[in-house]
Amino acid sequence: GYTLSVPAADRTVVRVEADGFAENVRVTRVQTGQSTSLTVQLLRNGVTQNVATAAGGTVTVPGSSAQVVLPPGGLIPRSGGAPAANVAVSVTPINVATTTRDMPGDFTASASGTITQIESFGAMLIAVRDSNNVRYGLAPGSTSTIRIPVSTRSSNVPVTIPLFYFDDSTGRWIQDGQATLVGTGSNRYYEGPVSRLIYWNADLVTETIIVTGCVRDTSGQPVTNALVEADGIDYSGSSRAYTGTDGSFQIPIRMNGRATIVAFVGTQLTNTATAGPSGANISLDPCLVTTTSPSGLNIKLTWGANPFDIDSHLFTPSGHHVYFGAKGSLTALPFASLDVDDLTSFGPEVVTVTRLMQGTYTYAVHNFSRTSSPGITESPTRVELTQGEAPRVFAPPAGEGSKLWWHVFNIVVDAQCNVSVTPVNAWLDQEPATPPGGTPTFCDVR
Repeated sequence: GYTLSVPAADRTVVRVEADGFAENVRVTRVQTGQSTSLTVQLLRNGVTQNVATAAGGTVTVPGSSAQVVLPPGGLIPRSGGAPAANVAVSVTPINVATTTRDMPGDFTASASGTITQIESFGAMLIAVRDSNNVRYGLAPGSTSTIRIPVSTRSSNVPVTIPLFYFDDSTGRWIQDGQATLVGTGSNRYYEGPVSRLIYWNADLVTETIIVTGCVRDTSGQPVTNALVEADGIDYSGSSRAYTGTDGSFQIPIRMNGRATIVAFVGTQLTNTATAGPSGANISLDPCLVTTTSPSGLNIKLTWGANPFDIDSHLFTPSGHHVYFGAKGSLTALPFASLDVDDLTSFGPEVVTVTRLMQGTYTYAVHNFSRTSSPGITESPTRVELTQGEAPRVFAPPAGEGSKLWWHVFNIVVDAQCNVSVTPVNAWLDQEPATPPGGTPTFCDVR
């Protein structure tokens, strides 16, 4: 955790770094006299390799097509001066098909003062430093050749695509160059020359429509300054907006695309809605409704292109089973609902709980497609639990074999309504045992 005092601004750019991780840059709005909650997730470096500056070299991420070719004598310190004999080169690909939150910025590009939304087909970071932690770039006139693994939720992958680099001073992407699609199947990548060592993104500028909606609290009152996020279902892109004094918002999504929409108010969040596909603007009805922390949580399941269908299952202390066959309710027992159900790769599947009851919740993932090459582990599959200030991310353990159930975690709510999350990470042949049920005791009074 951290606290920063900064000037109020509609776009505050925050960079987060840690040894062994790819830096990330987030953009947020800061208002006078108010605190702003910001969660940043960092990816571990894909690979770090020593390279002689005089000779240059090729750095490839093991098990990936992500690669950078560095020219001989082409590396110089960004701050000026003579280069060191050797530097550490880190290359980290971003799997935007699984999650868009690992991307820096906010999926907007800037060109001649015009701001546009972009859709990613793969991205990666090239970071070069010497032993004194000095950053390096390419010398004037030098170029590197990069390979960005294709990663997208879209079924249409262009043969050529513009390249964009990330401007960490503005938090925007800037178009510079072009890449060509190479390879087949899961080994496809975009290859092209670049003149900077930084975040690079294979993108298309997208046509958008506007989704108009509103955010209310549990008493029906409008919520001001809620952060609203749209995340593509059949495209890899996201967008953000804030609610006005009447609780309303307008947010862009890709034209003829599908997206999930959720809002955040400090440590609270709303249910998740879906919008699209549409070629015209959309009005979202009913309003998104906030849960009250700690009496609410959100579970988001995402995966890769295969298995085709993976399902969320939540078992509540009251004995209810929330899944695609019984999606539940946010306004009546079990006060838990499968907001978003996905049948065609990538997800997401989203479960929202608006009122926590005392006892144990069990969450599991089922490989409905019953395929094991790849299975849940290699898909790859990811579960993100949001309850309170920061999300927790779960990845499947080894040992899947032919088992179809992954028991991810339990959520225990004790008699004092303290909430604890217990990772289980067990593979099962059948669904986990359900709680016996009974009359629930809730942690909020209504």
